Amino acid sequence: MRPNIIIILLLLLSIIATHYGMGAIVSHNRAIQSTYMASESPIVIAQEKENQTDPIYYYTNKQLFKPLAQFKPAKSQDKNSYWLKKVISLDENALTGDYVLSFDNLTFVDMALIGMEGQIIERRSAGLFCKKATLSPKGGRDHFNIHLDSKKVYTILLRVKHIKGYTPFYDFRLQTQKDYLKKVQGINLTHAFMEGAIIVLLLYIAFAWLVSRYRPYIWIFCFLLFIGFYSYGLQNQFIDIFFPNNPQLGWSLVSVFRNLAGISFSLLTIAFLNLKKISPQYYKLMLGLILLVVMTSIFNFINNYCFANFKQSNSINLFVGVVYVLFFSNLFISLWKKIDRMQRFLIYSVIFLVIGVSILIYCGLILKEQSIQYVSIMTQFFVLCITMILLIGIRLKIRKSELEHHQTTETIVLERTAELKKANDALYEQQIQLLQKNHYIETLIDEVNHRVKNNLQLLYSLGSLCRSDHGNQNIQSMQDRIHAMMLVNQLLVYNQNSQLKLNILVAETVNYLRQMHDPEETIAIQVDVSQDWLVTTQTSIPLALIITELLTNSYKYAFPKGTVDSPAIYLSILKNEWGTTMRFEDNGVGAKAPAPTTSFGIGLVKDLTRQIKGTVTIHPENGFKYLFEFNNII
Repeated sequence: MRPNIIIILLLLLSIIATHYGMGAIVSHNRAIQSTYMASESPIVIAQEKENQTDPIYYYTNKQLFKPLAQFKPAKSQDKNSYWLKKVISLDENALTGDYVLSFDNLTFVDMALIGMEGQIIERRSAGLFCKKATLSPKGGRDHFNIHLDSKKVYTILLRVKHIKGYTPFYDFRLQTQKDYLKKVQGINLTHAFMEGAIIVLLLYIAFAWLVSRYRPYIWIFCFLLFIGFYSYGLQNQFIDIFFPNNPQLGWSLVSVFRNLAGISFSLLTIAFLNLKKISPQYYKLMLGLILLVVMTSIFNFINNYCFANFKQSNSINLFVGVVYVLFFSNLFISLWKKIDRMQRFLIYSVIFLVIGVSILIYCGLILKEQSIQYVSIMTQFFVLCITMILLIGIRLKIRKSELEHHQTTETIVLERTAELKKANDALYEQQIQLLQKNHYIETLIDEVNHRVKNNLQLLYSLGSLCRSDHGNQNIQSMQDRIHAMMLVNQLLVYNQNSQLKLNILVAETVNYLRQMHDPEETIAIQVDVSQDWLVTTQTSIPLALIITELLTNSYKYAFPKGTVDSPAIYLSILKNEWGTTMRFEDNGVGAKAPAPTTSFGIGLVKDLTRQIKGTVTIHPENGFKYLFEFNNII
């Protein structure tokens, strides 16, 4: 169902309820005038004499009374007590049994039921301001339960003191207990239905706020809560439950609840319309209106509780109600074009608020204090309509905000996607450029490696030519060193990396030198190197040259022919927690004296060892033994 249809239905319902409600008020007033007590002997009234509170005194002094229609109340009526007298005899159709004598809004009423012989049969106390302990067990604040015999005549004396500032209505009604309970039950069922609906809406609003955290839910919750307390506070159950020993305090708080509801509605208007932004002028006026309501609430509470001047307080509240109606009417007429479709639901709720407040003002002006008995139900009805309209508007506004948020999110996602695509395109272009540069660099490196290889090969070939012509061992040694560098270069090019495997470097170097110096493999060589160790370019060339020098020296000098039965060479490279250890040994003839430091080969080994941050220890006895210590070359 569309929200506009709901608004129209609620408006029609309120008009119908108002029409029949006013009809019910008129019918009720007619019923009051046609009660049993008004249709028989006339009610007479007398002002209480000073220090005379005995019912028998007024029963015997009939000259003190005058007809109620001729009675003119004094201006200071709230300070005086009055006695009402009524003779009752049940008609032929009435039966002996329990009857209820009820009234409305009177603060203190004392009843005395007097029999035909002039004796007091029953005495009861009631009234809105009476403490619960003084009420009769079978009665209430607004009625007495009495037992009447159809064959007897009774006189009822009622001592009334009304201190609320209003002219009291002596609308006493005598009904059978069944008729009274039937009427009260109908009213209580109506209140129960309305209060149940308010509680359900309060729970829904609280849950909605917990889910959405939307601030207007707080103010509409407070508005509905205080209106609920206000309508409930107009009923006697509120006083009996919360203020049984101080009823005047409870009745004084009723107008405070109403004013708090008005403040909550004002704050709801500010939050829902974003009034501070769209109209700072009306925002300031709204704050002034809230301040006026706060001051009025404080004054009325003090005036009611301390001075019991409820009439004056009600007149002030009626004036504030008129200000509310005029202000909100002018507010929404002025801001109609500035607010969106969802915010206009607040205007629809204000229409119901204006209707409800106008009806309450009318009732207050016409019916005065008698309007209290109708205010509670009318307030509950209109506040339920207002709350449902506000909830529809808030829900639509939240839905609109969610859609706007989704649209904004989608726009941000699209913009971010476009930016990412643009960045990806730029990265793709940079990647292509990097690939081109890498290809160019690889080409240059290949060219450099090719030239290095060619140059080393040329040097190696020149050495071979010189050696074949002259047979110089120094040339052979130089060739071995050149080959070691060629081997490192070849392995690096093959691996396409700045590192190469140590075991391959050692094996290739050993195999080459064996082919050059010991093709018949008369000398056993044992190599102990792990397969997964890697060495860098800065380390691989010096290490290959060191191994070349050591093997070349062993092949040349360690094993003269026939001097060693089982020539052998041992090479190991081990890694430990302190660094890397390389051990080279042969079981050749060795030397009787330490190795000369001026030897070119030994000097080259020491220089290369220092270059890769290592130390070497040489033992020439019983074959040469070399012990190298490096700082983590692996």
